[in-house]
Amino acid sequence: MLVQPTPRIRPYELMVVLDPELTQEQLDQLVERIKNVIASNGGQVQEVIPWGRRRFCYPIRKRMEGHYILMRAEMPAQATAPLERTLRITEEVLRHLLVRLDEN
Repeated sequence: MLVQPTPRIRPYELMVVLDPELTQEQLDQLVERIKNVIASNGGQVQEVIPWGRRRFCYPIRKRMEGHYILMRAEMPAQATAPLERTLRITEEVLRHLLVRLDEN
């Protein structure tokens, strides 16, 4: 019988820049949707830090500001692909960056 190895859980940071025209309720729903994508793929969100609304140095999709959200999560490497796909196709997400943290 072949035993499947358990996926290694690693720490990640996710920075998301959201549309500035979203209401607080829409922001909360979008953050909850991102958390659900992480959880459904075997991950766990450790912390959500809203940075607030900030101006850009250059226009992004004809916008000059956006809502910044920083998330710290632990998830297996296989969970990053579905998360990135969801972030790419979500229109309210202007930019995102997912970085694996060092395990010290």
